[in-house]
Amino acid sequence: MKLISSGSSMARCKQGGLIGLSATLIVTTATAFSPRPAAAHRVLPHLKWKGTITMFAQSYTPVAPGVKLAKNAPRLTVLETLAKQFERLYPGIHIRFVNPSFQDSNQQVETKAAGGTMYDVYFNQYENWNTVFPQGIVYNLAPYFRQPDPYIPGNRHWASVMNPKIVAETRAPGGQIYEVNGDYLGIQFFYNQALFHKAGIAGPPKTWAALLADAKQLKAHHIMPGADIPTYDWWVRDFLGNYLGLPTLRKIAGFSRQPGISEYDDAIAYAKGILNPTKNPRIMAWWPVVKQLYNYWDKNTTVIPWNNVPTGAQTGQVLFAAGKVAMVFGGTWVPNTVKYAGGKFPIGSFPMPLLGKTSKFGTNYNSAGDAGGPQAAFQYAISTPKADTTMRQPGKFQAVLDWLRFIATPKHDQMIVNQLGSFVPTFKGTHPVPALGSVKAQLTRPWYQCDGGQFLTSAEYTTIRNIFQEYVGGHLPLAAAKAQYARTVATAYHQFALQHHLAP
Repeated sequence: MKLISSGSSMARCKQGGLIGLSATLIVTTATAFSPRPAAAHRVLPHLKWKGTITMFAQSYTPVAPGVKLAKNAPRLTVLETLAKQFERLYPGIHIRFVNPSFQDSNQQVETKAAGGTMYDVYFNQYENWNTVFPQGIVYNLAPYFRQPDPYIPGNRHWASVMNPKIVAETRAPGGQIYEVNGDYLGIQFFYNQALFHKAGIAGPPKTWAALLADAKQLKAHHIMPGADIPTYDWWVRDFLGNYLGLPTLRKIAGFSRQPGISEYDDAIAYAKGILNPTKNPRIMAWWPVVKQLYNYWDKNTTVIPWNNVPTGAQTGQVLFAAGKVAMVFGGTWVPNTVKYAGGKFPIGSFPMPLLGKTSKFGTNYNSAGDAGGPQAAFQYAISTPKADTTMRQPGKFQAVLDWLRFIATPKHDQMIVNQLGSFVPTFKGTHPVPALGSVKAQLTRPWYQCDGGQFLTSAEYTTIRNIFQEYVGGHLPLAAAKAQYARTVATAYHQFALQHHLAP
């Protein structure tokens, strides 16, 4: 097996933006496992094709030998070890991990696909395959989800070992499934316990009002309460979900008769007026509430471009790791990032506080956890010959599919995800590292990721995030933000409806 370059890899979430994560950012060890191929005693597929399978594994990319790591940073090795096992099972097949300098830039994906030079197995987020990228550049894996995974003893249907909510959430409007999804990220507030203690704050807040009061108290003690780029994707799911309420969320999810809320459900909800901001004031009523918190936040971080963070920028995560701000609203990777950066302070965390009393539209639905989701790093698709000319070779698709089946088992999912330690494995029977145990519970509770349909088109996604950031930063009046948002989502809906043949 060959490795080429390592460097840093990036996790792009449905929440949007690029979240810097080093491929070496790990603090735990993987589950112990035997070097003997797990499927050696079973009848395995006979693969006639011989050659090299290329894979962009994103944050789980093994660190190439010879690459210098930061002090105390262990190397990611699980995928490399699994590749060697697979190569022993199938002599003549080799796995080559790549870590492209452009990371997961959508523009670069489209460029490589147009030139037929995509990698065989490629990371990106399901909403991009479903609605953004050109049709036909990755295989529809839905038929193979219904087949057995030969690397799981006694398995009859590959999908039976996956989280059914995630399978439903990531399904395209036409029923296609373009990726195997094996990890989950949680979004929470992380806080510096020492700074909270210095300000006389006994513990984390339970309500939004208490959160604002804590921010005010931190400021009174000359402590910057927090910092981060306004991330629309996270805020909208917590607040909009609460303001819509559980019955409405269930109604939206019911349009496709599947658990979770898909882009298809969002489009139907818009057509029915539920997610139309000109007909439902709840859609944007939460924007001024979020702005209340950002009025206490470090102003310099609110203007950093979310889609083009300058190298060396003092982001909220950087400031938090340096102990310069008390809080950051971020993902399950934050503790690892702080430790990797040399932070020595004790870290606490708390979910989104209760939002019921933040507005007349508030409900008793606890939306904490809805901001997280299956948009971390274990999201792998297989390129078609249209995007990757090497896939025209007879028998290559079957070999690539079997490599994906080999790593996408409960045992291997847990090993891969837990060695990084920044996300939660999602296959049935898996368990996260101890530090993320609380996030695991989010996978068992009602989970409705309603983002107002921001992923109906890529242009809409970018525009809405920009509008939100400008408003929160104080550079755009609310009336103008509402007008721009309404025009943007209307255009996106009509484009989506036309593309997917939805009745008006």
